[in-house]
Amino acid sequence: MIPDLVAAIEINIDPELFGGGFSLTWHGLFTAIGIAAGVWLALRFIRRIGVSEDDGMSVALVAVPSGIVGARLLWVLEHTDQIDNVGDVFALTDGGISVYGAMIGGALGGFLYVTFFRKGFPVWMGLDAAAPGMLLGQTIGRVGDFINGEHFATASDLPWAFRYTNTNTDGPWGALVDGEAPAAAFWHRGEIGQLGEVPLAVHPVAGGYEPLLDLILLGGLLFIWARGRLPLPGMRGPVRHGWVFITYVLGYALIRGLLALLRTDEQDIVGGLSVPQLLAILTALAAAWMAFHLHRNPQAPVGSFDGGVEETRDEARQEGRTRRADRRATKMRQPGQSRRGRRRR
Repeated sequence: MIPDLVAAIEINIDPELFGGGFSLTWHGLFTAIGIAAGVWLALRFIRRIGVSEDDGMSVALVAVPSGIVGARLLWVLEHTDQIDNVGDVFALTDGGISVYGAMIGGALGGFLYVTFFRKGFPVWMGLDAAAPGMLLGQTIGRVGDFINGEHFATASDLPWAFRYTNTNTDGPWGALVDGEAPAAAFWHRGEIGQLGEVPLAVHPVAGGYEPLLDLILLGGLLFIWARGRLPLPGMRGPVRHGWVFITYVLGYALIRGLLALLRTDEQDIVGGLSVPQLLAILTALAAAWMAFHLHRNPQAPVGSFDGGVEETRDEARQEGRTRRADRRATKMRQPGQSRRGRRRR
């Protein structure tokens, strides 16, 4: 009988759906569902901008494998202590993928593909179409983390903390010390027969907090798409293509960077920063550069049809040049004084 030391949500689910010659885990199942749902949603937006579904699918067939490779590669680099042999590197269904690796690998793979093999493909439109799908896939994939419990977080006595009670779980177990949870360095994955060991209640970071915050961010992306050519509150003009993807990158950087403060299974690499925190900073800087680029080179409004991209883009550039010229003219004038008046003096 497990002592109910603190109130918590108990999760007693075997991470493995079935074993034998072919095993399937909940993590692998929801990863596959997340990929399928993400591609489906991205293709819906691809059609809205006038790109054929075949062209969108061809990009997805490159971006998805690139994302999987990036996800596993980054996780392996982060958790070398959990790799015992070469086979462990490829054990995708057992869990152990990095969402950041999937984001970077998928976006980079898709970008390189359209740059070199799909000349003329509307890149910023494509990134905006992909962003909601990528986020939806991440959110569904986190359901597998909710069941597995392999992402350790700090101990918690909050009523919504997760306690993984299945003996086959990857969730944290440990031997209590004077009724308190031991330091994270002494935790282990599931029951190992240690004297006095119990499942530990922890913050539901990967399986609770992150998917909820991802859904909020996804709602924001869908809201921008739903507004189409209409300006958002407080804006003078419409939101232009590229800003949906930038919002996704910045929003997820904030979510992942802050939640990393509650994780105990991530290695520090630079100045006390973990890999996800460092990547959050780097991707936020990349988003800032993209924002500067788009400010200088405005794209068509969100939801524009690809058939009129070039014409609309030229109009957007002219609008940007006009705004800059107006600002320069304003700076040259003193308040309440015309150019003619200034020359007379």
